Amino acid sequence: MEIAARFELKYLLTLAERDALLARFADRLLPDTLGGPTGRYPVVSLYCDAADRKCYWDAWRGVPSRRKLRLRLYGTKDGSLPAVTFLEIKHRDGSEGAKRRVLLPLEQALALINDGEVPVARPAEARILEEARQLVVDEAFRPACVIRYDRHAYRFVGTDGAEQLRITFDHSIRSRFDGLKPLPEDDRCTLPVLADGQCLMEVKGVTSAPYDFAAYLSGCGIFPRSFSKYSESVRQYGATPALSA
Repeated sequence: MEIAARFELKYLLTLAERDALLARFADRLLPDTLGGPTGRYPVVSLYCDAADRKCYWDAWRGVPSRRKLRLRLYGTKDGSLPAVTFLEIKHRDGSEGAKRRVLLPLEQALALINDGEVPVARPAEARILEEARQLVVDEAFRPACVIRYDRHAYRFVGTDGAEQLRITFDHSIRSRFDGLKPLPEDDRCTLPVLADGQCLMEVKGVTSAPYDFAAYLSGCGIFPRSFSKYSESVRQYGATPALSA
């Protein structure tokens, strides 16, 4: 499955700024119930990278075309939200980005990113799995970091009820660089990525943000910034080789 190119903006907010935003647009920010009745769910991601942290340094240098390989796990330990695993490739090409992903059993996804074992799949999914295999075999991507956080997801709708944006708030972002077999609602990540009282807001859409929403953020002095949970984890905690010329 390929998710079409879309814009994606990231903002670091205080919890007070988050609460004020939710109050200001209370009638237009509706919980995204795909993640459960309240739109709140845990997310666990296993990021892959080469031994020399190619993904990290490519992002740091601003390489125009770059790819990121990860597994993303949804669901809870008690089964109230069923556990599912996606193998995902995020492709950044200049200012545009696209995401390609395949739903797989966790063990098959781990076998692919550890050993390059590609499961049988339909043609469209097979192309994505082959792309992932090439990253594992040719680029030597391997599991590098597990990141866990709690996500609150919303749909920003217009006066006609049509969705204009998808907005998420990620809280309690934590990482680890050992024990790299992720589990649903994984509680073994202990390294905090954000300061206390902060959250990460992501705004995603196909066209542009509605004027009143963009004007509100600007009026509050809230502006987008570059931010990667994986890159920030590596910057703070990961052992990175020296940057080569």
